[in-house]
Amino acid sequence: MLTSTVKRYMLPFSGHRRSEPVVEAAAVFTVAEAQRNRSGGLFGRQSPEALAFIAKLGYPLWLFPMNNSALIFDGLGSATHNVSYVESTSAKTFLDCLEANELPREKYLTFLSDHGSYFDHPPQTKQYPMNGLIWDTDFKEDFSVYRKEATELTEPAALLIPLLEESVVASQIADLEKLQTKLHTEKEKLVTCLRSIKRITGQYITEIDFDAAAATEEITAKIKAQEELVNPQIAKLNKEYQHKIKDLTTSFDSELESLQKQKTKTDRSIDTTENKIKEYEHGAKLQGKQGHKIYETRWKAKVKTARKELSGLKKELKRIECRIKKVDKQRSNEIANLNFEWDAGIKLRRQPLLDLEAQQKQKAAAFRTESNRLQAMEKPVADGLARCIELRQTVNYDFDNLGIGNPQLKGPSLIYVPFYAVCYEAGLARRYLCIAPSAVNSVDFSTKLKQAFGFNKIGNLLTPRSKPIATLITKVETVANQNSSLESQLWSLSEKNDLLKNRTFCTDVEHGLVFLKHHGWLSERETTDLLDTLGHSG
Repeated sequence: MLTSTVKRYMLPFSGHRRSEPVVEAAAVFTVAEAQRNRSGGLFGRQSPEALAFIAKLGYPLWLFPMNNSALIFDGLGSATHNVSYVESTSAKTFLDCLEANELPREKYLTFLSDHGSYFDHPPQTKQYPMNGLIWDTDFKEDFSVYRKEATELTEPAALLIPLLEESVVASQIADLEKLQTKLHTEKEKLVTCLRSIKRITGQYITEIDFDAAAATEEITAKIKAQEELVNPQIAKLNKEYQHKIKDLTTSFDSELESLQKQKTKTDRSIDTTENKIKEYEHGAKLQGKQGHKIYETRWKAKVKTARKELSGLKKELKRIECRIKKVDKQRSNEIANLNFEWDAGIKLRRQPLLDLEAQQKQKAAAFRTESNRLQAMEKPVADGLARCIELRQTVNYDFDNLGIGNPQLKGPSLIYVPFYAVCYEAGLARRYLCIAPSAVNSVDFSTKLKQAFGFNKIGNLLTPRSKPIATLITKVETVANQNSSLESQLWSLSEKNDLLKNRTFCTDVEHGLVFLKHHGWLSERETTDLLDTLGHSG
């Protein structure tokens, strides 16, 4: 039953300027006649079909507002769509458990560990059946454009009464809105869960960072205090060992200087002795030549003595050089020992500082490990929540796209799609043909080619304005045979509004047939036959 507030609108059958009433009437009549079975069936056992009536009716479509869109419902209920949605793991249970385990941190970490895969369970897909809902995307796109041509009905018209009642559609939408609200609430709880997890984890990480900074500050203060104690000790130790090394170096340098002087003196003595030997050898040689044997013997004795002296000097030089090397090595070793003792002393005094620095690094590493562990345990929970939220957003998108955009629609309305119902009878058999909103075509080259080869071109006379809408209208042909209530309504409404009994329609057909003939759709004979048939039908 319709309420008085429901507005009703009618769409035009054809929006083309060429499709004037006379052309539309003639085209519909021509197609109706072309589809009539004249043969009488196989072996002539069936009677030829007779044209019972042609009626222009209105196919009801409900338009109901929902959020900022309008849902389209098939008024005859021939369409049904199952709205799919998913139900994931309960966010409320998770949130309650989270609130109970938020404090202290170890308890929270245990909670994260226990709920790492909580949101990884496969969601359950469920369906909510919407009787009569037209969800086909192509239909909605075509209808969004087509309905702009609708005009409000102010006069009586031959309209099919919706089999899908307004109250049923309203109840379905109310239930759907409740479901959408429930899913939206669940999504908000999931968002709250994710925000809570991020907040709590963030707070604990801040707490860890604060503890780490406090520990670093504490140890830094200890290091500073220890440095104030150790630095004077190291300065004193540095001064002490610098003095020791200086004294040691001075002592060795003095000894080395003395040895160096001895070496220089010995080198000079060697040079002097070698010169004497040369002089003595020359004197001996000269006396020998002169035959002075006594003098020659004396010079040779001097040579021998000098050579013995030279040998002693060389031994002394070697001893001095060995002593220099020994003293130099001893100096290096003793300085190295002092440096080693010095470094050991510094290290010993700095050991408390090194221990504090090591403790500082160890604590910083422990805090980093704790922070990383917290983030690692949070990640699978947060990722699972994010996936659930994204899934919910997808469901909301599907809900928002059930209808067409129409934020101005405030209440339900009925939009009627015009169609021509043609009924054929053959004995007790009855058959329906439904012609959806169409435009009359022009004769093109392909149509002329078909005519030249003897093919029937009437099939190209009308082109549906929308294939999805035409599919919906043609369903009446089969649904009428299955639904006695619809068939009874279709029959009675068409009988009352039979256009074959309408003088204006018949006159339009007559003029329109002439138009179709002039434009190449009909031959002279076809036009005559159609006019004769029309005369017998009226």
